[in-house]
Amino acid sequence: QVIEKVNDEERRSNNLMIFGLPELDGEDIGAKVDEVYHSMRVRVPATIDCYRLGKKEEGKIRPIRLECQNRGDVEFALVHSKRLKDSQRHSRVYLSPDRTKEQRLEHSTLVKKMKDLISSNPSKHYFIRNNKVCSADKP
Repeated sequence: QVIEKVNDEERRSNNLMIFGLPELDGEDIGAKVDEVYHSMRVRVPATIDCYRLGKKEEGKIRPIRLECQNRGDVEFALVHSKRLKDSQRHSRVYLSPDRTKEQRLEHSTLVKKMKDLISSNPSKHYFIRNNKVCSADKP
């Protein structure tokens, strides 16, 4: 079971999740992913596959899993993903590493803790780094 967990995490390390990208019938997902990368002003990585996850439901936007050829491309995209905020077309799109169920639960706990800290002390800047909530003084 431990080996399966390690293999799953290793496999997921080359994947990137894209959330908030509107879904259309007959869409070209690859072209949509290219647009997101152009909004970040970075090169489009060599990918193995990209597809939407889950069943299609009215009023819901399914995330896209992008399978990259190497982990470096995923990390590069995550570092530059904050540029999407400045994009008019993709300001509500965000990127995330492909996490296991356990990792998602742990991350959501950290986010909740961070939100509590923000509401109790808004004079500091809070962020998550290396699975810990960190803080810095606001400029």
